[in-house]
Amino acid sequence: MSVMTVTGKVRADTLGLVLPHEHAFIDLRNLVPAPHTISGKVLAQEKVSMANLGKLQRNPYAVLDNAVLDDENIMEWELLEFKKAGGKTFVDLTLRDIGRDPVLLARLARALDINIIAGCGYYIKASHPPDMDDKTIDDITEEILREIKYGIDGTTIKAGVIGEIGTSEIIYPNERKTLIAAAAAQQETGLGLHVHTDLWATNGYEVVKILTEQGAAPEKICINHIDVDIKLDYIKELLHQGVYVEFDNFGKEFYADKRHRSVLKGLFARDIERVRAIRELISCGFLSQILLSTDVCLKTCIHHYGGWGYDHVITNIIPMLQDEGVSDEQIQMLMVHNPAVFLDDGKE
Repeated sequence: MSVMTVTGKVRADTLGLVLPHEHAFIDLRNLVPAPHTISGKVLAQEKVSMANLGKLQRNPYAVLDNAVLDDENIMEWELLEFKKAGGKTFVDLTLRDIGRDPVLLARLARALDINIIAGCGYYIKASHPPDMDDKTIDDITEEILREIKYGIDGTTIKAGVIGEIGTSEIIYPNERKTLIAAAAAQQETGLGLHVHTDLWATNGYEVVKILTEQGAAPEKICINHIDVDIKLDYIKELLHQGVYVEFDNFGKEFYADKRHRSVLKGLFARDIERVRAIRELISCGFLSQILLSTDVCLKTCIHHYGGWGYDHVITNIIPMLQDEGVSDEQIQMLMVHNPAVFLDDGKE
């Protein structure tokens, strides 16, 4: 049973502690709406600094510099902290048009001797290329399969997971096409399939329906970002359909008030609320269907800019889970066993 990393195939049972949803390199600046006021435009052009960290807790996209991670030296240092904390495998879900760079990922993997797994497919409508309307489902399926079987962006570096496939507050026609194509690719390859859902919406139901009707295996589908606005009834309904759910915003405790809503639209749950929700779901029998990550996609999420870094789940959340009564064996399931099963392609 194996998993494809950016440096080659490894056994699924050797992945160790896994972050199943991250971004080492990403550029979301083109997805940020332009501010309308003079002061907002001036702030948008600043660099992230101690002077604007407070503002970025209220509106993380107020400074465009916060929406890009592109420094290879900083990323190497940050991922070394993850490794020193005990981390071994890092899943990078940055897709085309928002900064994907498989060559840089392979360099990091070799420099640090960690597993890095790259994603494939298309993100949300706002990031789609100009010719997306012209692409057929078969075209998109072929693109995804090519990146899995042969390599990404003209390299021989292969994708080892599908996604994160993007959906918006409503699922647009081109997003639906991509979901159907991803389902076909999942059925053929056996890979895990990550789906980005709007942080405050509940369209995971529709996502699962589309994917499973097209032949995707429920046990290989992960609905992302269910931990921003925690709706336990919604989460349980998803889990009853046999899919994974992902608590992947650990470290993000933002509050986007009405003055500053652009990309973000409101309150984020706190880490302790995420942990208590996980404990509740475990008590309901869903331990084997939960994944944990930090989905780092902003400068302010990493140590260099005052954040908790990629080691946050290992360094801080595991002790919090223990404090809330989650056993070491259950934590091992959450951090090692579950992501390995999700990522395993079922092939030798």
